[in-house]
Amino acid sequence: MKIFLIRHAHARSGEPDELRPLSSKGKKQIAGLSASLVKRIAREVSVLEHSSLQRSVHTAQLLKKHFRLKQPLRLLSGIAPESSAVKTAQVLSRSRRSRCIIGHNPHLARLVGLLLGLKQGDGGIYFRKAAIVALERIAVPQTKHPWGSWRLLWMSTPD
Repeated sequence: MKIFLIRHAHARSGEPDELRPLSSKGKKQIAGLSASLVKRIAREVSVLEHSSLQRSVHTAQLLKKHFRLKQPLRLLSGIAPESSAVKTAQVLSRSRRSRCIIGHNPHLARLVGLLLGLKQGDGGIYFRKAAIVALERIAVPQTKHPWGSWRLLWMSTPD
């Protein structure tokens, strides 16, 4: 099983946090993503999951439109900026299908750190806006590793 974690693109400031749409810079970041990487993700997932915050929804919509993806979009709870990475890891530990999750920092950085077994949680990765991280579960959950063992496949950041 693989997970593809995408941090939302750059959003406008000055509005209520949950309503901030993407800025023109954010739209350019989506257009500048590697088509081959996005198509690789599309071959492996059946749905694009996003948070309820507008910048995450907008990122998912633009990914779908710009790269002509067929996958439906679906709201996923528990992936807001300050959500628990442990709870998300528990959800992923029960998942059998590959997933694409479009979310926020610090949640995504903490989740990656947790899955990779880093002591500090979010200290091992700098998750830029519109960056993509691909992880693969290489061992099923066990007592010692309650969400399984994971490895980093690749990371892509916008130019």
